[in-house]
Amino acid sequence: MEKVLIHTTWGPTDPTRAGLALTCAVMAEAEGFDVTLFLFHDAVLLANKNLYPKIIPIGPPPVSGSMDYLIDEKVKIYVCRPCYEFRGLPEEDLVPTAELKGMELFVELCRTCRVISF
Repeated sequence: MEKVLIHTTWGPTDPTRAGLALTCAVMAEAEGFDVTLFLFHDAVLLANKNLYPKIIPIGPPPVSGSMDYLIDEKVKIYVCRPCYEFRGLPEEDLVPTAELKGMELFVELCRTCRVISF
């Protein structure tokens, strides 16, 4: 199975761009790709179970629908640890398929995956 790594820095500061990254992840997974999502900067809020439902893009699809799909399909979501912790967010509030990781994992994943950036 072909691997794709989708990463983004967009979150509530530009919910439409955040939604585009998640839509890309949904479409790639639905097309049979092995998808990994890596979230940096404001995008780390997308992996917080209490916050992602509140991020509303202009136009469809809703962030919550995309995140719910990715969680249901058990798509791996990596979250920049420093970005998440800097915002004072508790690890226990991560969505079930998310894990805090550092830039070294992102660089390692780039060796074996196609990379899509938002």
